[in-house]
Amino acid sequence: MRLASRPAGGRPASAHSVPLRPLAALVAAIAPAVLALGASQAQAQAQTSELKEVVVTATRQEADPDLIPATITSIDRKTLDRRMPHDEAALMENEADVVISRDLRRYGSAAVNIRGIEGIRVLQQVDGVRLPDYYYGGGPSNITASMPDGPEMDFLKRAEILRGPASSLYGSDALGGVVGYLTLDPQDLLQGRSSAMRYKGTWRQADHSFQNTVYAAGGNDLVEGLLAYSQRNGKELDNKGNVGGTGYNREQPNPQDTKSDSVLAKIILKPATGHRIGLTYENREQDNHVDSLRLSSGVPKVTQTYGDENTKRERYGIDWEWKPTDRWFDRLALKFYHQEADSKTYTMQRRSNTSASCSASSGAGNNCLVDMNFMFNQKTDGLNLQLDSYFQTGAVSHSLAYGADWRQTRTEELRDYTVHNLTTGTTGKTLAGDTYPLKDFAPGESTNLGLFVQDELSFMDGKFLLTPGVRYDEVKLRPDGMSKVAGSGGSAVTLNSASQNHSAVSPKIGALWQASPAVALYGQLVRGFRAPNYEEVNGLFYNSAQGYTTLPNGNLKAEKSTGLELGTRLKALGGDIKVAVYDNRYDDFIEQVRVCNDTAAPFTCPGGTRSAYQKLNLSKVRIQGAEVRGSWLFAGGYAFQGSIATARGDDEQNNRPLNSIEPLRAVLSFLWDKGQWGGETRLRLAAAKERINDADTDYYKPAGYGVMDVSTWWQVDKRFRLTAAVNNVFDKQYTLWSDVRHAGLLSTDPGPSFFTQPGRNVSLSLQADF
Repeated sequence: MRLASRPAGGRPASAHSVPLRPLAALVAAIAPAVLALGASQAQAQAQTSELKEVVVTATRQEADPDLIPATITSIDRKTLDRRMPHDEAALMENEADVVISRDLRRYGSAAVNIRGIEGIRVLQQVDGVRLPDYYYGGGPSNITASMPDGPEMDFLKRAEILRGPASSLYGSDALGGVVGYLTLDPQDLLQGRSSAMRYKGTWRQADHSFQNTVYAAGGNDLVEGLLAYSQRNGKELDNKGNVGGTGYNREQPNPQDTKSDSVLAKIILKPATGHRIGLTYENREQDNHVDSLRLSSGVPKVTQTYGDENTKRERYGIDWEWKPTDRWFDRLALKFYHQEADSKTYTMQRRSNTSASCSASSGAGNNCLVDMNFMFNQKTDGLNLQLDSYFQTGAVSHSLAYGADWRQTRTEELRDYTVHNLTTGTTGKTLAGDTYPLKDFAPGESTNLGLFVQDELSFMDGKFLLTPGVRYDEVKLRPDGMSKVAGSGGSAVTLNSASQNHSAVSPKIGALWQASPAVALYGQLVRGFRAPNYEEVNGLFYNSAQGYTTLPNGNLKAEKSTGLELGTRLKALGGDIKVAVYDNRYDDFIEQVRVCNDTAAPFTCPGGTRSAYQKLNLSKVRIQGAEVRGSWLFAGGYAFQGSIATARGDDEQNNRPLNSIEPLRAVLSFLWDKGQWGGETRLRLAAAKERINDADTDYYKPAGYGVMDVSTWWQVDKRFRLTAAVNNVFDKQYTLWSDVRHAGLLSTDPGPSFFTQPGRNVSLSLQADF
């Protein structure tokens, strides 16, 4: 027996957050309203059907998030419009178990962290296409970095966050979870009309930015189109620092001028019944000029730094969806895409009273200018094929998804420095023992092929769901031939690039039991894996002046994980309550390790250096945690929502804490929607960060905080909508652990207020629809 299609249900409104200073103030402010509204809960339950939503990231099919045996949340367009985030970090700040760090010195949003797993171990994708890799070369000069460059916030339909290993559907890179960005389609503007236009203007005090976005859409039964353009001009992100000037103790942010231009174009063709062909073009380009007035004590001869960054990501693709009525499958989806991401960084350093070789750390008598150029480029071609079949065997209903993913990525990186000694009048291409241009890892191609199948079996009229799945992946790393000589004479060693092949089978089993209309229990056991990438296997770096080297490791093994999550979803106390506990264990976890360290001559590390670093497989890492989420809907358009998350992570090989774990965090919100107008009050809470591995780095430890944000909107008429927000209402000074750790801020470093978040700030938005 064939079923028509997989039913797509929903859940109550997505989780929001609420801020206020002391927790007692929040309770005092909100509790009376909650009690007063309690008598109206029965009426509110009847309204939940209007708020139903679906997600696609968790199963690669449209699904009701309440019927998925895992934790997934989404941030919809209405929420985005209320909160007006200016970057990915602001987008995620109301998710208790998700954080995106910022490089507050220069680059902005950096690495995403889900439940303590971050960076290249978390898959980020836009419309099913992987974002480029996060790359950070480190070092006190902070000049070699490439950020993932996500989508323009004004182009998003929604963002979905899937927690825990997801390799059974997505393969390598989904070791810690998936962030799926979905962009607008023509019908999101048209809503049944033949044409539509929209203007949206947003001003944000936090980064002194003004953004203009225009949209145009049109269509009929055969073709639809969407064209959107957005431009944003702004300054540096504000903070609570007071000390200005140039130096190590500067607290005020580095002056910046930022500009972003983005384009999204879509054409959807419907040539015949059941067929849909989509053409997509996305382009985002960002430019930033920075005067790095906060200097680093790690490079004391550097007295001035300024520079520019240009990042560009361009994506185009074609996808075909076919929903036949007389085939053995119910849906076929085929997608081809090409994406190129290019990051260029230009930096000029002035080095004063330094050596004749223009050292950043020692010497005297010379003044120099060092012209530094950095490039990181990724080109990706990909093909995705997925088929869905909905059928029944006896009393069991099946929702079967199966298919293949192929992707090939070319990655290159280059540093090119020119050294001008102003004292001697000479110009050269040698600095700190290196001759430029050079590459820090061997460029090359990585090819990924994955085959997957997942079946959702529904028993007892949907009361018990069993979801087995498995994926097979092959990953091939093919670097260009490259070698580097470290050291000289008898201590010299030759570092060579290496190829690698990896394969893995990633199974999963999930189950959900609707024990009663008010109680559902679920569990999931899933295996994950991540193949090492180009930089981990083929890092080739040598610095003779400072005496250290980075060694390649052609013997790196793929990371593997086993994730267990158990949870319950309750319809209780007039609302929806979700509780989850998880235990994720990682084997062969890849970390950079100092494999050799000589504190005094003779230096015997490879190449005659003082120290040598290499990516190695740690034997075991374990992360355990618990989360609680709840939402309550009341008559009259009122809602109260909240979540709290805590986790503990350990490097079990060395018996040390895992520093990527966030402190306990909570987000709460009280929302009212009167149709023509409404508002939201949010509270973001975090405990102090105390459990830290400071064996090698004595990190600055941020205190706990509570921050309140308030927003309101007014639908003036059917065309015009005004939104206003006051963030950090009580002008709280606070620092995020993720930002501290990204910058490597020490407890002894001067001016820690440089890394604080913006104080009280206002955002305003006008939207006009025609």
